[in-house]
Amino acid sequence: MSQSPAFRPIPLLAEARAEPLPGPRLQKLRRAALQAREQFTQQGPVAAVATCDLITFPYPALFAFSGAALSPAPYVMMTNRMQVVQFVDGLGARRTLLFNPSDYERGQAAPFYRSLRERYGAFVSDKVMSTRHGTVQSHLASLGLTPADVDYIAFDHLHIQDLRGWLGGDGVPPYFPRARLLVQRAEWEMVKDLHPMQAVWFVPGGADVPAERVVLLDGDTWLGQGAAILSTPGHTRGNMSLAVATSRDVFIVSENGVSTESYTPLLSAIPGVRRFAEHMGWEVVLNGNTREDSLEQYSSMVVEKLFAGPSSVEPTFVNFHPSSLLTASMLAPGLSPTIVLPAPNFGDVRPSEATRRAA
Repeated sequence: MSQSPAFRPIPLLAEARAEPLPGPRLQKLRRAALQAREQFTQQGPVAAVATCDLITFPYPALFAFSGAALSPAPYVMMTNRMQVVQFVDGLGARRTLLFNPSDYERGQAAPFYRSLRERYGAFVSDKVMSTRHGTVQSHLASLGLTPADVDYIAFDHLHIQDLRGWLGGDGVPPYFPRARLLVQRAEWEMVKDLHPMQAVWFVPGGADVPAERVVLLDGDTWLGQGAAILSTPGHTRGNMSLAVATSRDVFIVSENGVSTESYTPLLSAIPGVRRFAEHMGWEVVLNGNTREDSLEQYSSMVVEKLFAGPSSVEPTFVNFHPSSLLTASMLAPGLSPTIVLPAPNFGDVRPSEATRRAA
């Protein structure tokens, strides 16, 4: 395991996180997020980004808005999405990152979704409660990319992920011959020895991949022009967010919230959410399926909110794009998003130079 020499740390947020008390730490993070955003945008825009829908799936309504949403439906519907990001790194090379390339077929082995499938059966699970929009493989082909074009893969956290199909391991050949996993050291150490309250969300053995395919990150990391990974702990200990700058704006991707209104709950039209936020005095509402560190998750969402800034399309909402997006469905009455921002797409994704020469 080794750090790519083309990456570099973003020190401002780490310095703020060193504050031991949670209240003062949040105030320091507010200031640091704005300063880090300004430095980030000065580097220029990313080369290209494409957003690809993978699968719409059920998720407990109790978790989506930390119990705030009022609906008889037990589940919200969410659409898992992958971002294909191309950036020029510190060595001048154009790199391709897949952020949240979920292998959702293998992900069904996570105990939570395995038991859900056993409860409802294959037909209801696959034909009624889920909608497949495309696979990682099919989306890459439609963008003109081959597996050899991918330099890195990363996930905001490792819930429901089985990495072996992409990186190899446990007798499975790797689909991506060159790609390395970018993961926070805290997440990687955690997934190797899970607490029983964590294990329900993780695929058994899903992280058993060759060590040389893993790049451990220690906090906020500048990947290249217009692309960064922010450490946003709380949802899991090693949770992280993708930050991307285009020529128009900055956006953030993670699963700390299930919609942009998670960051502006007073604007939410979902029954119960605004009243809950007003009663609690909260400026964000957590995606709360885990309680490893809710104070940290709240602070991380404030960082995301300030780093992203307002949407250029709907300035009253934050330019946050969930990795799993709250999706309107007849199966979830009263749980439709107040607004859905246009999916992030920018520039032209293209194959690597080596692939084009080979063609």
